[in-house]
Amino acid sequence: MEFNKELINKIDLTELGAYVNNVEHRGYFLDHAGREHYKLLAYISTTYNGKKLIDIGTNRGCSSLALSYNTKNTVESFDLYELKELSYLPGNINYTIDNILSGKYENIINESPFIMLDTYHDGIFEREFYSYLQLINWKGMLLLDDILLNDPMKEFWNDITEEKYDITNVGHATGTGIVLF
Repeated sequence: MEFNKELINKIDLTELGAYVNNVEHRGYFLDHAGREHYKLLAYISTTYNGKKLIDIGTNRGCSSLALSYNTKNTVESFDLYELKELSYLPGNINYTIDNILSGKYENIINESPFIMLDTYHDGIFEREFYSYLQLINWKGMLLLDDILLNDPMKEFWNDITEEKYDITNVGHATGTGIVLF
């Protein structure tokens, strides 16, 4: 799987970046593909129309914000903690404070052709979620952040059996991978 870095870097996130309260994180949000993954996420959002895209690990809200770039899609973002970093919440993002693996969200997951997973980076939750996708027979593209960050994440990435691509060159410097289910 190949992505055009020049095309991805043409994505202008300036308008959405204004909603990121923290100046340092706004800089990350606006940074180029290959250093940060936000322009990649915005680009991926343009490849879908009228779809539900999922962001797991809301944290500061930057990934969901980037996925909201194409307003024809809805972004469902999940975290265990309250979002506090954005000054404005675009109308096409729904934030849920709950465990995505609680069993209540299987229909939402199965409706989505794309999931962004950016959580603990310990390889444990990532494996648990990956196994859950296999169990429910999900079909789509899973984007994993930080696949090269540490040994547990490298081991998790190396153990994946589905078709996968390391797209770090257009994603996040600490590793970005795509898995096709």
